[in-house]
Amino acid sequence: MSIERKIVSYLESFGNTRENDLINYGVQNLGQSPDKIKKIIDRLAVKGKLHRIVHNKLKPPEVYITLEEPFPPEATMEREVASEEVARILEEAAVLADKIGRDRPS
Repeated sequence: MSIERKIVSYLESFGNTRENDLINYGVQNLGQSPDKIKKIIDRLAVKGKLHRIVHNKLKPPEVYITLEEPFPPEATMEREVASEEVARILEEAAVLADKIGRDRPS
């Protein structure tokens, strides 16, 4: 099995992983130098087989590697706006249902 495939297999098994931990895995378990593992990760990222995500909330920020395509910020914002719109529609429906219930003769 190629080193690229072993790295992808590791990510399939363990999910999102810090880049440094993935490099250490490659050094310890695949017998490669840190520079070679970094180059392989770079190549996989260019091919679109894995993605880097910077976790800015950590001090210092950490780079995570994932197989899944991250949501772009605009998609996240669209999802939040859609959720707010759904909540507003449900509120209006509840008010309308309550009104209809009160207007019906018993």
